[in-house]
Amino acid sequence: MECGSQERGKRDVLPCARFPGIKEPLTMPAWFPQCEELGMPSEKQVWLAADEVHQTGERVTQERVIALLQKRGRGGSTRQVGPHLLSWKVARNYRPRLEVKGLPERLQGELVAFVERVWDVALVEASLRYKDDRLKVEIEGRAARELMDETFVNEEVAIRENETLKSRLAEMEVEMAALRKRVSDMVAHEFWDRVMREIEGVLPESGWVPDHGVLDLLPPSLAREAIARDKPLTRGRLNKQMGIRVTHTKYFVSEEREDGGTFYRRRAG
Repeated sequence: MECGSQERGKRDVLPCARFPGIKEPLTMPAWFPQCEELGMPSEKQVWLAADEVHQTGERVTQERVIALLQKRGRGGSTRQVGPHLLSWKVARNYRPRLEVKGLPERLQGELVAFVERVWDVALVEASLRYKDDRLKVEIEGRAARELMDETFVNEEVAIRENETLKSRLAEMEVEMAALRKRVSDMVAHEFWDRVMREIEGVLPESGWVPDHGVLDLLPPSLAREAIARDKPLTRGRLNKQMGIRVTHTKYFVSEEREDGGTFYRRRAG
């Protein structure tokens, strides 16, 4: 393969004149070290990458071309690579027919025969050009549809992955809420059990103490801790928590008086 000029549809040579210092055709590995350090791949780099992917027998896709470019030290997004890959696909599939060259070297016969021959050649050439142009348009359309389909598939995969992540995040939020509630319940249970044990330690075993008098027996530090937890030690809260322990025969014994008051004493033993 010789270095030469590039014509539209003929991309099998590299224009060495445009790249000082390059004397021979370059393979994919040899091309990249001599390229300018640019932020995006050039058309030539995309074409070389596409050729290398094509040589492996795999389907030439944007994903594979971009992966190979990155492997060679180049970046590139689908927006940057797509147009170059589209032109490569067209050039790979589009091979113009040989043009009919002019008239026969020698024209014999009458002028009418000459004109007829010229007309026939013109018709053939026009027909071939029309077929080539139509084939080119068809190939361009097919290549564009392939790239669009690939982009659509990638987008659909990304959407599904995003929906899966959203669903998992929602599940984790529910799990975290349940875990926070469980921890909060455990902390509250530990605090109130500690308060009940403190009350057990100050209640007499032989005498009765009215519920409103229980608060006076507790140390101020415990009352401050309850306020810090946003659960002040009120008469109603103490009656509720102490009633639970009485029901389970723990810590206390209670007695309801005729005047509606509740009295407590420490459980014996």
